Amino acid sequence: MHQGQLTVAITGANSGIGLRAARRLAAQGHRLLIICRDPGRGKAAAATIENSRLIVADLADPTSIDEAAATIAGQVGHLDVLINNAAVFDQAMREPVITPAGHELFWSTNHLGPFRLTARLSHLLAAAPRPRVINVASKGLVTMPRIKIRFDHLDETDWYSPTRAYYHAKLAQIMFTYSLAMRAGDRLDVACVRVPSVRLDAERVAAMPWLLRTLYAPKNRAALPPDRLGESYALLTTRTESWRDRPAPGKPMHGIYLDENLHPVRAPAQAYDAAARDRLWSVSQLATGHPQWAW
Repeated sequence: MHQGQLTVAITGANSGIGLRAARRLAAQGHRLLIICRDPGRGKAAAATIENSRLIVADLADPTSIDEAAATIAGQVGHLDVLINNAAVFDQAMREPVITPAGHELFWSTNHLGPFRLTARLSHLLAAAPRPRVINVASKGLVTMPRIKIRFDHLDETDWYSPTRAYYHAKLAQIMFTYSLAMRAGDRLDVACVRVPSVRLDAERVAAMPWLLRTLYAPKNRAALPPDRLGESYALLTTRTESWRDRPAPGKPMHGIYLDENLHPVRAPAQAYDAAARDRLWSVSQLATGHPQWAW
């Protein structure tokens, strides 16, 4: 399927899983575009990743996303793989934050940002011989099999907590993955990885408030090391067989929602609701300015 060097863009590549995946892929000879919000941290990460270029972008800022996509288009003729890895999940954010664009921060960064970025890069992906998009969800959703998108309250804050906002956006990423796969068909491979609890880098733990750091320490020790998940990302990026079976009429494809071992797993019930997926696509298109897609 893929031969030779791939051009891979990955968001949130300055730490955690994204950094490890980028390093592993670069060591295999692939070309990395690392998309990071913080220029300083991004530059430091790029210095440790062979054959990489830093692209600065804030996924909560539509203008920043568009500028990043334009920069990438000016540097490469096609994009083989886009990994939408970046996300915000700061449990210390007890109060909601509304972005200048008018959206709640978790929803904006974890769903609308990847949606807009994927659309803006879709024409570069379509120019690749076998393009791939990898989205990221959370294993925590297994405890919420009946979670649903709050269509009438997407940016309202009365239901906010960092945990609710995070898992709400992660459900949207699964549904977005299914919708994109259905719309693109054989022209695009799409997958969503269900990531379990991952050990945070020391600097991120050190930045936590003292009480939260103390409470989080046992969970962090028990979590999977980011190198383990970085390996999964890299394997999924480069593996040669098809990710999924052909869909039955009206059904999302089997084999594109995967656990950390790249085995197919079941998504929350609403991910299989075609009407809900279509509605999510419509509201996401509206919120991101109706971007043009290649598929």
